[in-house]
Amino acid sequence: MSGSESYSSIVVSPPLIKHDVFLSFRGEDTRDNFISHLYAELCRKKIDTYIDNRLDRGEEISPALHNAIEDSMIYVLVFSEHYACSTWCLDELTKILECKKRYGRDVIPVFYKVDPSSVRNQRENYAEAFEKHEKRFKEKVHAWKAVLTEAAGLSGWDSQVTRPEYTLVAEIVKDILSKLNRSSICDLQGGIVGINNHIARIQNLLKLESPDIRIIGIWGMGGIGKTTIARHICHKFALQFCSSSLILNSQKEIEKHGVEHTRNKYSSELLEEEEHTSSGSRFLIKRLKRAKVLLIVDDVNNSDHLKDLIGGHDNFGPGSRIIVTSRDVQVLKNAEADEIYEVKEMDFQDSLKLFSLNAFKQNHPIETYMELSIKVLNYAKGIPLALKVLGSFLYGRTKEAWESALQKLKMSPKPEIFNVLKLSYDGLDEQQKDVFLDIACFYRGHEEIVVAEMLDSCGFCADIEMDVLKDRCLISILEGRIVMHDLIQEMGQKVVREQCGNNPEKCSRLWKVEEIYDVLSENKGSDAIQCIFLDICKIEEVHLHAKTFKSMSNMRVLHFYKSPDYYWKYSNVFLQSSIESLPGGLKILHWDDFPQAYLPQNFCPKHLVRLEMRHCKLEQLWERDQHLSKLKRLDLSESRELIRLPDLCLLPNIEEIILSDYVPWYHKFEEATNNINKVYDEMLREGLSSIFSTLNKLCWLDLSHCQSLTTLSFDLSEFKFLKRLYLRGCSNLRNFPQIKGRMENLAELILDKTAIQELPTSLCHLVGLEELSLHSCTRLEIIPSSIGSLTKLSKLGLTYCESLETLPSNIFKLKLTKLNLHGCSMLRTFPEILEPTKSFADINLTKTAIKELPSSFENLVGLRILRLIMCIDLESLPNSIVNLNLLSELDCSGCAKLTEIPSDIGRLSLLRKLSVQESGIVNLPQSIFHLSCLKSLDLSDCKNLQCIPQLPPFLKQLLAYDCPSIKRVMPNSRIQIPSDSKEGIFKFHLTNSQQLDPSARVNIVDVAWLKITDNAYRSVFFYFPGSEVPHWFPCRAEGHSVTINTDSLNLCNDDRIIGFALCFTFGLFDTDDFLGRYGYFNFGLKFESHDATHILPDNDELRSGLYWKGRKRIVDQDHTLLWKYNLESPGMSRMLSHAQSFTFEISIPRFFKSNVTVKECGVCPLYNK
Repeated sequence: MSGSESYSSIVVSPPLIKHDVFLSFRGEDTRDNFISHLYAELCRKKIDTYIDNRLDRGEEISPALHNAIEDSMIYVLVFSEHYACSTWCLDELTKILECKKRYGRDVIPVFYKVDPSSVRNQRENYAEAFEKHEKRFKEKVHAWKAVLTEAAGLSGWDSQVTRPEYTLVAEIVKDILSKLNRSSICDLQGGIVGINNHIARIQNLLKLESPDIRIIGIWGMGGIGKTTIARHICHKFALQFCSSSLILNSQKEIEKHGVEHTRNKYSSELLEEEEHTSSGSRFLIKRLKRAKVLLIVDDVNNSDHLKDLIGGHDNFGPGSRIIVTSRDVQVLKNAEADEIYEVKEMDFQDSLKLFSLNAFKQNHPIETYMELSIKVLNYAKGIPLALKVLGSFLYGRTKEAWESALQKLKMSPKPEIFNVLKLSYDGLDEQQKDVFLDIACFYRGHEEIVVAEMLDSCGFCADIEMDVLKDRCLISILEGRIVMHDLIQEMGQKVVREQCGNNPEKCSRLWKVEEIYDVLSENKGSDAIQCIFLDICKIEEVHLHAKTFKSMSNMRVLHFYKSPDYYWKYSNVFLQSSIESLPGGLKILHWDDFPQAYLPQNFCPKHLVRLEMRHCKLEQLWERDQHLSKLKRLDLSESRELIRLPDLCLLPNIEEIILSDYVPWYHKFEEATNNINKVYDEMLREGLSSIFSTLNKLCWLDLSHCQSLTTLSFDLSEFKFLKRLYLRGCSNLRNFPQIKGRMENLAELILDKTAIQELPTSLCHLVGLEELSLHSCTRLEIIPSSIGSLTKLSKLGLTYCESLETLPSNIFKLKLTKLNLHGCSMLRTFPEILEPTKSFADINLTKTAIKELPSSFENLVGLRILRLIMCIDLESLPNSIVNLNLLSELDCSGCAKLTEIPSDIGRLSLLRKLSVQESGIVNLPQSIFHLSCLKSLDLSDCKNLQCIPQLPPFLKQLLAYDCPSIKRVMPNSRIQIPSDSKEGIFKFHLTNSQQLDPSARVNIVDVAWLKITDNAYRSVFFYFPGSEVPHWFPCRAEGHSVTINTDSLNLCNDDRIIGFALCFTFGLFDTDDFLGRYGYFNFGLKFESHDATHILPDNDELRSGLYWKGRKRIVDQDHTLLWKYNLESPGMSRMLSHAQSFTFEISIPRFFKSNVTVKECGVCPLYNK
């Protein structure tokens, strides 16, 4: 199929379902009795039923009736005494059975006051009717008789058996409901994929067996599928209740008719009243309280409306269930919902299936459209509405049309998607809308705390407004950052773009580089612009006019920044001449690399809250200081031209002052002056206390990299409100002062890379301290014991404190979860742990001088990770370490003097990772077999290791590179399948073991066979000494490739073959050339058919197998590599089924010098069990 061809002609799809039931009957016999009762009951059960009430039908069925049959899900055939007299009924029956065969529809025959055998065999009245038809419709009679016989042979209902008539009606309706539940209408329309998972979870929340009255909320963004799920629940569970009512689009219903009308409507349905009665009737209320009902209220986004609509739990009878769907979780909480179920985006597989049902009318994409389909999925991001709308839109179109549509979607979303998503936005008040648009345009993915500060600076109540956005599913928080769905962001940005048409200067917010360039370069600013966010390194070179900002009178945020990825680049924003003014309403001014020596004198910053001018050319802010009563943050970091600070007394509400002088490596060679040190010198002469102590609201002071600072000649406790003090990189700061008074607010004290030798004993006065950072304080010798009284301290940084020799024992009184002493090269002893402590979960003693750990180490009962990497003096581990029941990772890599590990190490039942790489270990204890949770064991470079005992059953990775003394290996041949194994990789790497016993090689090969053929792991890789391809490989050849004819493979079923075991052996042809002894290979799988050649990609098994932890390994003997290659998709299997031959080939990259030669290759096909 060429790219310009469409595919609609090759797809046959059933018509969309419009009716649940189609009634076929002889009106003269049943219209006024049985059919009227049946139809009424179907309507009462909310089953959409098609009934033709015309008395004069004519002789041929009309096109409308023809379509009604096509569009119905279930057909009810009511055979009565004179049914066969009507040619209309017989044609109707013919069409119904045609749809049954074509679309798999259900047919329910009902024999009303007629014997089924009379219908089946055309006796009595049916025989007489056909005698008459023979005269006029001779050519049709045979076909009519055949369909009557077929229909009458189906399982159905007999009015003479199921009596009385109301019982017959009830049983038929029950049968119909059961069939509808099994074959959801939505499924047949391609509207539901993965519905069973949602229903199963919600069913658990419903607790249908409980007599309690429960309210269940279904919460999610617009278009996520809440309504579809609600309808499906109604279909599935309605029969378990006395009655049910489903109110769709209730918010619109209420706005159109009012709460009372909507309440009367569902009350009448639940009580099965013909007309809407007053729900305020005391008798009606009593009746509802006695009824076990299912009430589903869809799309409510107003708490008051919901309360007025349903009241509370006690308004309904025992066992009742009320289900409410909403985009606002707060509405559900206010309704006192017992459980709230969040509907999340669909996963990739379900998204692909739903999209395919709409775009291709089948469960998977056409192969040639797969890549384009994935692009659509990346756009829709799991929103069902988007997947259905886009699938339906793209159905039957050419590849070129798809490409064009995808390009257009980048510019503007489909209106159906936009309008649904915008409903949540329309329900916000004005401030909430502003906050939402700011986030959609500027802050997606940013830290929540920082965004809240920015929004607060603009006058918003950020916490309140953002909580509303969370409740409405417009944003969420993940790991402290704001998450917003792509389509939600796109909707918000489109709202902004609609304000201006094609004139960006009329937009309230500018974030696109091209549009900002257009506005700035043409000096087209207007009072519509509120915010500009620009990465000044990404814009094309632009020269600003002196009056560029004059017309932007309503601007509140001007944010010219450098992203971290481009911070080394220079700004592309230049000035034609000095800027004359900036908008007076600015609340946030952030301008990295600001090119002027002063801010404009005409700039009246009385509303300014944040002034951030990093790495700028400013010499001072203004020629004459200004009173900035609202300023809370002043950031002049890296502004090396700065001559003078503003008078801080004129900043009465300042909270944060950032004066860091850190110079990145990419600015080290600039010839700019460094005036800021003069500023520091002047500050020190005046005295830091006199400068900062008057700032009663100061909570963050950053003087990092102040080279002039040698001592803090003031009492830190004078700064009552200080929360963060950063002195990182003040490399001449030798003394830290005594703290004379209690400090409750200081939470962060950063002293990294200072020259401090000791901390004062008065450190205990910092009662609010949460983080103390002393990284790379190379002269620090003593940590005072008073540190143990800092009950709030949760972070302590001590890495590379190269003069630190000991730690106080009471450090273990702290609530630290992590103690990192990496690089404390003089630390020779580890303190005793005097009593059990649960908080310490991770201890890192890498590159310390510790010789042994105390036996009291077992008191670290919460310890999970212990790193002793490169502790070259460590001679032993205490036996008590086996009592650390929670220990999951133990790393003793590089401990050259460590010759053994405790014999009872098997008692560490939760240990998942053990490494003794490059240690002096000679033997491993037998108890290692009992480490049932162990997943990774690294024995690489253990030159003295002689034996690997029987390994634990769930081990997924054994690494034993360059272990020359190993003689025996006992891998575990018992296959165990952990719950996560399908996602995992099994690795067995044993190299350069010249003394390996031949029987050990046999054991390894046997285990490899078991691991690969059991299909327990997604990927399996074995690398071990050996010069032969194992005997169980049926296809093998000498040299670097093997080709096999696919006739020899069992390919009768496309998905029967699931992959291959691949193997090759290699050795050296020049053992003297050391540089050429690295094993480095690529491999390829090639399928050849009559008309094409397909090459499957190298999926990195070899690279990940031969390169470990960044080290290239030398080869000094013959080795065998054996691994499993999965056919990742059905498409690969189909491609293989059409191939005539298959080739597996190993190659060595041309650019890589190698003396390694491939000796033999082998392939073994793998099949489903």
